[in-house]
Amino acid sequence: TALFTDDAAKEAAEAKALAATRRQQSLMQGYTGNECSECHNFTMVRNGTCEKCDTCGATSGCS
Repeated sequence: TALFTDDAAKEAAEAKALAATRRQQSLMQGYTGNECSECHNFTMVRNGTCEKCDTCGATSGCS
């Protein structure tokens, strides 16, 4: 028997495509993908040469 069914493979492929779409949308909105050291959300955006958290306002250490 097959380890994965065709339905499971299809669902996995759709989930992977959705994740890639969301990742691309986030990058287009300016998010870098880095984790905030204060609130641990992945909502860091470029702020000059540094990064700033869109959620809590913390910076990456340089202002």
